[in-house]
Amino acid sequence: MKRASKETGSTNPTTPRGRLPIRRRSLVKRLGLTGEWLVTAAMIYIAFILFVSVFGFLFQPYPHTQTNLFNQLQPPAFMQGGSWEHILGTDDLGRDVLSRLIKGLQLSVLIGVIGTAIGAVLGSFLGIVAAHFRGWVEEILMMLVDVQVSLPFIIFALAVLAFVGNSLTILIIVVGIDGWERYARLSRSMVLSANQQDYVLAVRSLGLSNTKIYSRHVLPNIMGTLIVQMTINLPGVILLESTLSFLGLGVQPPLTSLGQILGVGRDYLILAPWIAVAPGLVIFFLTLSIAIVGDWLRDRLDPTLK
Repeated sequence: MKRASKETGSTNPTTPRGRLPIRRRSLVKRLGLTGEWLVTAAMIYIAFILFVSVFGFLFQPYPHTQTNLFNQLQPPAFMQGGSWEHILGTDDLGRDVLSRLIKGLQLSVLIGVIGTAIGAVLGSFLGIVAAHFRGWVEEILMMLVDVQVSLPFIIFALAVLAFVGNSLTILIIVVGIDGWERYARLSRSMVLSANQQDYVLAVRSLGLSNTKIYSRHVLPNIMGTLIVQMTINLPGVILLESTLSFLGLGVQPPLTSLGQILGVGRDYLILAPWIAVAPGLVIFFLTLSIAIVGDWLRDRLDPTLK
């Protein structure tokens, strides 16, 4: 039997001791790409985006709100009729697209990072609470998780922003709520597993309080997995903010974001496509790069995928 299995060249990715086959594959593998050059390129692009987000004001040629009606819908420098004074052209009010792109990128990244952090902290805390108290507390929290999963969040976000208002603070809170149920489920399962480990039983027998046990021993051991989950959720938060701003319920003037610029450009896709193409490409490559790096981190840090 051993010889027959060798001759057939079976590559069934089973794990030792009868574990189920691992069928999940990362985004890099699903794309059919081998090696880590794609991950390196994604990291370089993310680093560039972060650099522009922090120091972009040093390279911003004009204020993002400066208008010039004499330069309306001016093409980019590489197109006929363009000028190097406006490298990426101007919009319907004569505002410099590059300047607005830099400013919008800063706000979109800020909202994405803060929103992801809110969801991670809220979901992880509720997951730990559910795992600790069990009983009716766990049932109620898991019921809320099921409600969140079954409800299309974009409808909930549109309803809140339409009735409550669309200030920047409310927008960040709304996008931050998105995805908390993933952290809750993940942290709950990991804490339940950690509570049965020898190191937790040992420190609990020494009389340490639950607060110290979770903060000093349990949380540091599950933090790596939660960070990977944050990198996976971050693209979704950025896309959610872009969608809400595109629909006019997100970032409002004089502030600007990538989604808000994209929403302005949709009315000029024929006359001035560069208004929408520039932020659209930035959003696409940013979310794709974060997803690639997130899958790479998951493959490296999650032992069940090795």
